[in-house]
Amino acid sequence: MSHFPYRRLPDAGLKLWLPPVVVSGLLWWISPNSISAREGVLATVLLILPWYAYGRWQRAGQTRIPMFALLALAYWAAFALPLFLAAPPTNPAGDGFRDATVYEVLMMAVLGVVAMGIGMEVPLRPIHTAAMPDVSDSPGAWRYLYLVMAAGTILASRADWLFVLGNGGHQLMSALANSIPAAICGMLAVRYVEGTATAADRAALGAFVAARIVIGIASGWMGAALFMGVILALVYMSKYRRLPARAILIVIPAVLFLQVGKSAFRSVYWAEGKSGGVFEKAGFWLNASFREWDSVFRNQDREGSHALIVQSLDRIALLPQAANVLEKTPRSVPFQYGASYSYLAATLIPRAVWPDKPSVNDANRFYQVAYGLTTKENLDSVSIAVGCLTESYMNFGWWGVGGVMFLIGLLLGLFERTLLAGDSGLLFCGVGLALVIGLLTIESQAAQYVGGLLQQIAIIFAIALPVVRRRKAAHRQSVHLPSARLA
Repeated sequence: MSHFPYRRLPDAGLKLWLPPVVVSGLLWWISPNSISAREGVLATVLLILPWYAYGRWQRAGQTRIPMFALLALAYWAAFALPLFLAAPPTNPAGDGFRDATVYEVLMMAVLGVVAMGIGMEVPLRPIHTAAMPDVSDSPGAWRYLYLVMAAGTILASRADWLFVLGNGGHQLMSALANSIPAAICGMLAVRYVEGTATAADRAALGAFVAARIVIGIASGWMGAALFMGVILALVYMSKYRRLPARAILIVIPAVLFLQVGKSAFRSVYWAEGKSGGVFEKAGFWLNASFREWDSVFRNQDREGSHALIVQSLDRIALLPQAANVLEKTPRSVPFQYGASYSYLAATLIPRAVWPDKPSVNDANRFYQVAYGLTTKENLDSVSIAVGCLTESYMNFGWWGVGGVMFLIGLLLGLFERTLLAGDSGLLFCGVGLALVIGLLTIESQAAQYVGGLLQQIAIIFAIALPVVRRRKAAHRQSVHLPSARLA
């Protein structure tokens, strides 16, 4: 198994090196920003890393999905893509950063991704996945899972129900509404692509995906719809060993289209508190997005279209925040030397057991105030995270970038080899697919990124326990994942 692209580089050839160079060159050419040569080179390196790792996974990978390639691509999207297409990064006061600072941010991203990849290569695997249990294949077991998935969907449609057990039970209710149904969705999708799904499986899968997309749009969270697309794309990749190119060509424009209407939706239904049905809210969002884009195209406003794209990129861009941290640390804000990681231990204890335990948001709150993003008076209404990568620099400087990201890579590699190996079984695969989405959300800081992972896994297995059985001997054998040449 290979995650990180450092072996046999000369055999890669143009098929593995040329596409990232061409894509970066095109983005550089159309970019309205002033980009130095060294910045452009580092941005290209950030794209070469996932592309090369993806090619090696296609040809020889033993995991269901190319975990490192997806994570590295997320870092490219957060640090390199905004360099080309977003507005030039500025600090909270609106002032631009020095070119040297932007270069250092890109260097930090490259170092962090490389360290993470090396950590993922360490062959930690304390549990042999072929010996782990799986869900029963009986009709009764799947009817139980259908009911759990339906209950979670209903729960997700009512945000106020997530607090019915108080703050101590919020994590459990959130898992019931999100992680558990997503895991069952992943299992159903795997059965579908493998040709073992029943008619009831196909109906349940289709109804669940459609319901979650509508509920997500109606609640003002586009992430719910996007997460469904990511799960289905990952399942497709696990079966066919290639990206679902057609789906990506549909999803990315859809996300860009909807993103511009989000502010109008939240202004009406969140700030003003207007009520409405699910379909009314979804229709409002669609119409708001259509009006924005229609105005741009009708007036042939090139600057306006670029502004809308920038608005979409701002949600995932970490480049400005990282540059702000690098300029102020340790000149204005001293290194934290692990202080922000103190919340990691607390997250391992359920809030139901420790109601007054520190919140993972406390690390975010310190960051927001110390680096000038939010005043203390507004902390209750704003939550901004800077991501594990930049947080590692906040704590230990350049040594932290390499060391912390290496440790995170160790955890991610263990996660991949346990839940997403070829012989992990349907249950573990579903859990892995449901949780990998959160791991791709790299703007979360460490306490939130990895702290609740074990709890989520435990909750999902506890709910699935009534239908979990020992795997048959024939099913405990390693599953050979087909190799495919990089087209």
